[in-house]
Amino acid sequence: MTKGAVAIGAGVVLLLGGAGTYALWSVTETLDGAVATGDLNLELDGAGTWEMNGEAFDPATDHIVPGDTVTYTQALTVTAVGENLNARLSINEDAAIVPGGLEQYFDIDLAVDTGWDSDAAGFIVPSTDPGVPYEIEAVVTLEFDETTPNREGTTTDVDFGEIAFTLEQTPVS
Repeated sequence: MTKGAVAIGAGVVLLLGGAGTYALWSVTETLDGAVATGDLNLELDGAGTWEMNGEAFDPATDHIVPGDTVTYTQALTVTAVGENLNARLSINEDAAIVPGGLEQYFDIDLAVDTGWDSDAAGFIVPSTDPGVPYEIEAVVTLEFDETTPNREGTTTDVDFGEIAFTLEQTPVS
C-alpha cells in the first residue's frame, strides 16, 4: 500500500512538473489614441446648366455649328483630407465624346472657380480641413472650330454624357 501511495504521489509530481511552468511578472499597456484616415470624395451638387455663346442652351433640341462655344456648369463638393494627400480634379477628355476623325475640330476644356494650380492632366486640389469641403463651380467648355471645312461634323452627336469628373489621389512628389 505504501508503494502504491508513493507511485501515485510520484505520478502526480511528474504530471504537475511537466504541465506547469513558472511565471515571471508581466505588464501590458495599450497605445493611447487612434490613427484617423483621410478622405477623398467628389459629389455633383444638383443639375448643371447649359449655355451656348452665353445664352441658354438645350442639348436635346438645339444644334451647334462651327464657331459655337457650349458650356456646361456644374456645382461640385470636393473633399480632400490628409496631410500628405495630393489629388487632381479632371475630366476624361479622351473619352468617346467626339466621333472619330472629328477631334481636330473640337476643343474640350475644364475650368474651376478656384485659385488651384493646374497641369496638363487637371487641377491640383489642396488638402481641406476635416469636415470643411470645397464648394466649387466647374465649367466644361466645348468649342467647335470656326474654320471647320466643307461639311465636316454635320449631323454629328457630340456626347457630353461621356464626360466624367474625376478626383483621384496622385503620388506625393
